[in-house]
Amino acid sequence: MVEDDGDVETNDLWFVIGEEEVACERSCIAALSKPLNTLLYGGFAEAQRDRIDFTRDGITPCGMRAVSAYSRHGRLDDFSTDTILELLAFSNKFCCEGLKSACDNKLATMVSGVEDALSLVDLGLEEAAHLLVAACLQAFLRELPKSLSNPDVARLLCSPDGRERLDIAGNASFALYYFLSSVAMEEDIRSNTTVMLLERLCESAERPWQKQLALHQFGCVMLERGEFKDAQGWFEDAIAEGHMYSLAGVARSKFKRGHKYSAYKMMNSIMEDYEPAGWMYQERSLYCVGKEKMADLHIATELDPTLTFPYKYRAVVFLEEDMVESAVAEISKVLGFKLVTDCLELRAWFYLALEEYEAAVRDIRAILTLDPSYMMFHGKVHGEQLIEILRGYVQQWDMADCWMQLYDRWSEVDDIGSLAVVQQMLTREPGNSSLRFRQSLLLLRLNCQKAAMRSLRFARNCSAHEHERLVYEGWILYDTGHRDEALAKAEQSIKIQRSFEAFFLKAYALGDSSLDTESSLSVVQLLEHANSCASDNLRKGQAYNNMGSIYVDCDLLDEAAECYNIALNIKHTRAHQGLARVHYLKNRKKAAYGEMSELIKVAKDSASAYEKRSEYGERDEARGDLNMATLLDPTRTYPYRYRAAVLMDESKEDEAIGELSQAIAFRADLQLLHLRAAFFDSMGDNANTLRDCEAALCLDPTHGDTLELYRKASTKAEPQS
Repeated sequence: MVEDDGDVETNDLWFVIGEEEVACERSCIAALSKPLNTLLYGGFAEAQRDRIDFTRDGITPCGMRAVSAYSRHGRLDDFSTDTILELLAFSNKFCCEGLKSACDNKLATMVSGVEDALSLVDLGLEEAAHLLVAACLQAFLRELPKSLSNPDVARLLCSPDGRERLDIAGNASFALYYFLSSVAMEEDIRSNTTVMLLERLCESAERPWQKQLALHQFGCVMLERGEFKDAQGWFEDAIAEGHMYSLAGVARSKFKRGHKYSAYKMMNSIMEDYEPAGWMYQERSLYCVGKEKMADLHIATELDPTLTFPYKYRAVVFLEEDMVESAVAEISKVLGFKLVTDCLELRAWFYLALEEYEAAVRDIRAILTLDPSYMMFHGKVHGEQLIEILRGYVQQWDMADCWMQLYDRWSEVDDIGSLAVVQQMLTREPGNSSLRFRQSLLLLRLNCQKAAMRSLRFARNCSAHEHERLVYEGWILYDTGHRDEALAKAEQSIKIQRSFEAFFLKAYALGDSSLDTESSLSVVQLLEHANSCASDNLRKGQAYNNMGSIYVDCDLLDEAAECYNIALNIKHTRAHQGLARVHYLKNRKKAAYGEMSELIKVAKDSASAYEKRSEYGERDEARGDLNMATLLDPTRTYPYRYRAAVLMDESKEDEAIGELSQAIAFRADLQLLHLRAAFFDSMGDNANTLRDCEAALCLDPTHGDTLELYRKASTKAEPQS
């Protein structure tokens, strides 16, 4: 603690606290706030005294000495936490805004984890220290969902009293409770914690849309908890606030309560009053049987091919009709573009029915990669137990066999198979950070970001070497949008030890920004450094592929072709795509088409391969490839945009709009919305142009082409209005 500096000649005021006296400068103390200035220079008796009794003002001699030091120097220096808390209380009592702000800032920097936050948050709330409370909340949020299981954290965040205290301090908000309730729902939608947070969400809702959303969410949770009467009540409250989607919630609640015909009638009414969507047909299918049910599910898939229930239902129907291979094919459709655990489990059971045990185990291992705690067979059997039961029916591999299998799956562009092999390797070496990292890369390729980040954190935590840990921390930073920090981690790692992954990370982070030719070639040099370090051909193939892409961007096509050919020689099959691009740029369109055909032979179910080959074929061939791409992965937007553009060229305007609207109905994509807005603009439909521009700008407020189109449409609208 910093003591008084002892300038006795300036100490014209003494504060008496118990038996101690603390020397201060009257003018400095008075400058802390208007109340203190009035006390010391106004009409009070204290203004005439050189000794003032502060015994009953709740501050210790130590705290008063700190006030004195701060009044002279304007710094908190190295005061202890307890002393700063005393200063905070003093600043509130005497309205010392500068001192309060300094204490608030200092205490906020002291919060490094949940325990620190728990020890300080109550005082922060009592003293209205907004930065401190915000720092404590950040500590709780960083540890979600784990922190919600801490009773002290839950008491603050979930209880009515906790919300009231946060509200008084200005830290409660609808956004906070929406985030917390969303996390709780994802963790355990039926838990009491989820219910309490939704209660706080309803209390925080002020605007109509907030009330609608909160009430609807509550209805969904009650539905999952099996409290169907309460669920119906919450949905009806949401409808009363104007949330029409909750009509479907009322229908589901009625169905669960045994009123099947009433639910069916309600869904019919919704579909008559509103433009039918895929989810409406899916919902109505639950309340009917036979051909009517199948018809609704087929229409649901046509309107929204990303809904998984129709595929699952049709697959089960195929199984019941003893058409197991058709069941596998049906469920495989959805797994081609959306990797979800329940669909993988269903396909695993189908493979067991076919006695294809290797394929079944592959899917079970993929499930365990996505969710290590997943329970199969209606939550009764853990995936690892099922693998153990099937152990005698599948070939057992050692680590060398696994590596060979991984090479084969990788070269066949079989990402799910690769994922399963890596999971099997990790059962033998659970602490292998390199394998965890490979797992994260595969999961990213399969658009499973949450599981990928979990694997990446495992890789960091398992790292036995500092240079490895820095690389994995760099990837975590890069994947969360912190490119410069990721680059710094890569450079730190290289200083400790040159490694493939460190150079690769540095090259990737640098290559992510727009570069001139010289800078691009420096990225190539980094990738060459990476390939000079020890690694396996799976990663080296990726590096050569990346080098080829950079050379293409620099118009060094021969060098690019050489890199792609090296990658292909070490079984990096995806390099066919890069080589096709080189052929195309050299005006060898037929060779480019043939190169992509080679990739499709290997990766016959790759939507991206068909989409890319469409660029090199004639119009009819391109249409065929894009139709196949949509069939394999309906979430890819380029095929819809291409088909719409062709229809527009053929003056089939309504059909072009319909093509885009078909995709927008289940995926509000920026490019789709912009293109439809441009089509509406060319047709003179200003209202729809403005609507689509506004929707697109909600997704990206800085999108230049949409902003320009919006300004143009707005100018046209002004004279009309």
